[in-house]
Amino acid sequence: MPTEIPSKYRNSLESFQNTARRLFDIDISEAQLKQFAIFTDLLLEWNERINLTAITELDEIMVKHFLDSLIFCKWLDRSSFKENIVLADLGTGAGFPGIPLKIIFPQMKIVLIDSLNKRINFLNIVKKELCLENLETHHARAEDIGRDINFRQTFDIVVARAVAELAVLLEYCSPLLKVGGHLLAAKGQNPEAEVTSSQRALAELNCKLEMIEKYSLAENADKRSLIIISKTGNTPQKYPRQAGKPKKKPL
Repeated sequence: MPTEIPSKYRNSLESFQNTARRLFDIDISEAQLKQFAIFTDLLLEWNERINLTAITELDEIMVKHFLDSLIFCKWLDRSSFKENIVLADLGTGAGFPGIPLKIIFPQMKIVLIDSLNKRINFLNIVKKELCLENLETHHARAEDIGRDINFRQTFDIVVARAVAELAVLLEYCSPLLKVGGHLLAAKGQNPEAEVTSSQRALAELNCKLEMIEKYSLAENADKRSLIIISKTGNTPQKYPRQAGKPKKKPL
């Protein structure tokens, strides 16, 4: 790990650090800021090879990737947070929100799940370069990993950003959750229609809407939403359905 943050990143990272403190009451240490700098470097380097993200401007990365990932920290801080908590990031893509959450909560076990192996290869490099312990990566479709006995009903929390409509996301995520666990889904500023159309999925999958939180990452920016859903009972064995069906025919 470099001893100093590259000067080309310093101003943007310090602005990110200050905003995280103001919005989320998160104090990001110098060591953690260095990890974010390395992550930025790797993201931009690998993006030229495998198209990880359309967001490549430095300040946009800080807001739309890093800060937007940290919104989950607000809920984690006030939940029954324990060091032995196990969190899954389903459809992690380039590692959001999982890698930023791992930097902020180094003691938390996090499992990054994605259906594209090239992204998993990138995340394994990030894990090594950032010296992240207790972090796993898995190449799998949501419909398949939800039926795997090694993962089914084993997670305290599942997080997701921009993966699918809520009814589909519930079928992907709820099989992974323990009873009493929570799904945290980041959505746009008006998620109410998605919530309304997900009532059957909530009932069928033994889940309950707990709350919807609205937030904004910058002045004059569109609001974002965090949907918190609890799992109240076991997932019926028939879910998730085979690959492609949840999206083609949502509950």
